Amino acid sequence: MLKVFFIVVLSLFFFSCNNDSQFSEDDMSVRLFVEVGGTPLSKTVTSVDGGVIFSENDITGMFMENVDNPVAWTYRNGNWETENTMMWENRNDDFEFLAYYPCVETEGISRTAVPMPDLSVQTGNMADIGEKDFLVGRCVTSYSDNNGIVSFSGENSFVHVYSLLHLNIVNADLSQPFSMKECTFSGEGIVTPHVYSFDLSSGGMKKSVGEDVSDLHIDDLSSFSAITVLINPVTLETPLRFTLRYTFGDRDYEASADLGKVFAAGSFSKVTLRVVDGKLVVTGNMVTDWNIITLDDVVLNGTLM
Repeated sequence: MLKVFFIVVLSLFFFSCNNDSQFSEDDMSVRLFVEVGGTPLSKTVTSVDGGVIFSENDITGMFMENVDNPVAWTYRNGNWETENTMMWENRNDDFEFLAYYPCVETEGISRTAVPMPDLSVQTGNMADIGEKDFLVGRCVTSYSDNNGIVSFSGENSFVHVYSLLHLNIVNADLSQPFSMKECTFSGEGIVTPHVYSFDLSSGGMKKSVGEDVSDLHIDDLSSFSAITVLINPVTLETPLRFTLRYTFGDRDYEASADLGKVFAAGSFSKVTLRVVDGKLVVTGNMVTDWNIITLDDVVLNGTLM
């Protein structure tokens, strides 16, 4: 087994003020330091190494112990700001802080039912992953541990909850025009709506009311050379099925491939498919924490449409 680790260091400060020197000895306001990913990685993905930064007006929600509703922190001009200042109750006791991204609203949101993004509609464009990515963090600390800073770092770093799939499509025969048309990912419950629960006994994600949604269809791939999507972390009884419709030369083809059964939370699966004489060949499958697993080549026989 070949193991490769992609490491992107991202250090972000959540400050309601810009400089530590502005805080007096008696200031009990909460300040936060955040890293994303255990290695760590960034909160969104715009390149295959997994790294970008938070964007202007991104909003993170955070629960403080003994407070029912989360407080929203908004990223503006390189700083995190909150309209409602969070205060430590005292300097010595440990308190639990729970945080998540993205935060759409705070009213009526509980620790056991945090809304998660809808994965049933995606473009397949890596640049759009940040709109669907869902992150959570948990930290138990006291004011005296780090001068009032709640540090979501190291073992307490924010983590990606969904599983990321990146399929790179390469045309090996440049003498023939190639273009993708549409694709479908099929697997039980891969895009079923969920809410997130910080209750340790819940296992994290809880299925929303309704039936499983097991197909993710993308109907316009004409400008893409790669396909990137998020799915729920799942262990499937039958492998995740990927079906692609494409044009090679002057003919239309349809081909399918099995992409595996286990898609863990926070995993980043990379698959390369090459078009050889009109057929799709899977040349490798890699999984990293978003541990490289290389599979044998699989030849996909494209069927003329």
